[in-house]
Amino acid sequence: MPVSLLQKLISIPSVYGNEKEIADFVENFIKEKNSKLSVIRENNTIVAYTHFESKKKTIALVGHLDTVPGENDYTGQIINGKLYGLGTSDMKAGDAVMLKLIEDFAFKSSKYNLFFIFYEKEEGPYLDNGLRQIFDRYLDLLKKIDFAFVLEPTDNVVQVGCLGVIHAWFKFKGKRAHSARPWEGHNAIHKGWKLLKFLNELEPVEYKVGKLSYFEVLNATMTEFKGGRNIIPEEFKVNLNYRFSPTKTLEEAKEDLLKIKEQIEADEIEFTDLSPAARPCIDNPILVEFLKRFNLPIEPKQAWTDVAQFSYHGIDAVNFGPGQPHQAHQKNEYVEIEKVKECYEMLYAFLKD
Repeated sequence: MPVSLLQKLISIPSVYGNEKEIADFVENFIKEKNSKLSVIRENNTIVAYTHFESKKKTIALVGHLDTVPGENDYTGQIINGKLYGLGTSDMKAGDAVMLKLIEDFAFKSSKYNLFFIFYEKEEGPYLDNGLRQIFDRYLDLLKKIDFAFVLEPTDNVVQVGCLGVIHAWFKFKGKRAHSARPWEGHNAIHKGWKLLKFLNELEPVEYKVGKLSYFEVLNATMTEFKGGRNIIPEEFKVNLNYRFSPTKTLEEAKEDLLKIKEQIEADEIEFTDLSPAARPCIDNPILVEFLKRFNLPIEPKQAWTDVAQFSYHGIDAVNFGPGQPHQAHQKNEYVEIEKVKECYEMLYAFLKD
């Protein structure tokens, strides 16, 4: 079972940006346990795949190797059916399931062509994401994938689609002056009042896809200014975090923010992070078969995950993993062992010939 593999993975520190040791372990494990797989390594991202048979559809299993920094007082211990350790739920439990399936299908045949992707730097900026680098370099290869399971923590619930994300600085320009003589300048912070009023009065907007509801939200999350305690500021910036509907393209979401810029009379807008949304692929025949076979519930993903990268390139993907979402990034993180076994058993039964 994958639990012993998970114990090995959590014994290898892999905080964001320090994934070499765990990538070495994964690469060596794959080459030792399943010589039928072709293996590509890019920095600390590993891609392994079977020979492609034209009569078979292709399924990818995907997991990131990095964790956030964190503390765990019970690393490696099993207490009341829970295995403790940094990254157990997010998402080394999913990685362990993938490794066990790699081992299994060295001896068994699958009714699908199989892809396994273990990637670095998920827990940081989108531009540095290891999966993004693989799409940039091997797009023609990855386009062979018909469907992908991203084994992020979902408690073995299928989560479809995801919101897109944009971060943008809304900038207001003023004129510097002494705060005792404000009439000699123009206060950039004060110019931002229309934006703050607009955000304060804004309500979440619901978008329906079938029976699923996604809520579009826009929030100020950071501010910066140029000046000091006794200076009229010459510049005021507000970072807006826009979580936009999976029914919109990235360009449509950018247009939304540009319209707001004109409405609240900001001087400039600077887009700093642009992450596409994912199509809620409830009509994908592989997903339909999977849901029917195991009678699984589905949920909308009211956040962003790397399913969006697959969707952006025309590949349907869902989040489906054994970890507990509420344990992600928590002190004394754990995963429920039965959920790990359950996830493995469902995927093995679905993939085998």
